[in-house]
Amino acid sequence: MPEISKTRMLRETMYRMFKNDTLPYLDMEDFILMWETLADSWNVRMIDNNWEDFAEEINSQASNRESVFNEIFDKYF
Repeated sequence: MPEISKTRMLRETMYRMFKNDTLPYLDMEDFILMWETLADSWNVRMIDNNWEDFAEEINSQASNRESVFNEIFDKYF
C-alpha cells in the first residue's frame, strides 16, 4: 500500500471533521484553530496562511461534496 502524504491526510481529516457532523458544537473559528494546529503539527503549510478566506470559501460553496472541498483545499495548500 502506498504511503499517504500528510497533505492528503490533512485534507481528508478536515473534510470529515467539517462535513460529518461529528463535532456539532464547534463553529468555524474552532475548526480553523484545530485545522491550523494539525497542519502545523504535520508540517503542512497553507499558501499565504489565509485560513479565513479558506473557511469562507468552503462555507459558501457546495463543499459538502468531497470533490468540491478537495478542489478548494488544493487551491490553498
